[in-house]
Amino acid sequence: MSETFTVNKLAQFAELPSIFAKGEMCFMMRTDEEFAIICPDFMAPDTGQQETGWKCMKVNGTMNLNEVGVLASIVGPLAEANVPLLAVSTFNTDYIFVMEENLVTAVQALQKVGHEFVHGE
Repeated sequence: MSETFTVNKLAQFAELPSIFAKGEMCFMMRTDEEFAIICPDFMAPDTGQQETGWKCMKVNGTMNLNEVGVLASIVGPLAEANVPLLAVSTFNTDYIFVMEENLVTAVQALQKVGHEFVHGE
């Protein structure tokens, strides 16, 4: 994907910033320890901890929730190439985030094991 993303850590019970009602792609997870948001840089809240510079690769197509090994086929080669990542799974597919400086290495590692890339928006 062309956007660069920011990973944000907010207080566990922080309110959802109003910008997230705008319909842009973002991921929000609230646990018993934190409220994490992964969003395009321009939407990043200015509170809490942040890590910028993440690029996103989306697994193309819709998968069934009972499919086995899709995420492992991505995470394994990236681990072997020493590429740190964040993975987010939705009902339809998986999203893999890598730091922008690791993107070329990540793409090469995945292509080496047979993954193909389609450049999207």
